[in-house]
Amino acid sequence: MTKVAIIFFSSFLIFIVNVPNESWSQKADPTILEFRVQALYRAAKLAWKIKEGFKSGLSVQILRAETFEEGPYKEVDIVNLTPGKSTYEYVDKIMGAEAKYYYKLVIKETDETFGPIPTRPYFSPPATHLKPTAPRLESDYVLSFHFPAPGRQET
Repeated sequence: MTKVAIIFFSSFLIFIVNVPNESWSQKADPTILEFRVQALYRAAKLAWKIKEGFKSGLSVQILRAETFEEGPYKEVDIVNLTPGKSTYEYVDKIMGAEAKYYYKLVIKETDETFGPIPTRPYFSPPATHLKPTAPRLESDYVLSFHFPAPGRQET
């Protein structure tokens, strides 16, 4: 019984270690080296870095799913990669209801998928530290005291 358990456990570990992660690129030398999503006010900022020396003619398809990581994913935009440029940013300003969104990047030419990465945009305006200035009156600047003279009563 213990030999069977050890063989099963060993096989399971070998399988887990050798199977690539489905949510990241399945290629040994990925085109996209880093992919981040930042929540903004009613928007999301996507940023990614690509490797040096990629072949020209590649494009990145930006996909977004609302609420569920499994999808369905809809195309948001397509960004053409430019030789010599290694960092890219895209701001998705088309946000519907306040929800959690999932983003993926797909390079169809190389069959690479990156993500999903979740984000929840802010749906209330950002707080400000500045207070509105009130109009100043002359009395705001003058400090005056009125004391009656000793021995005199004020009427």
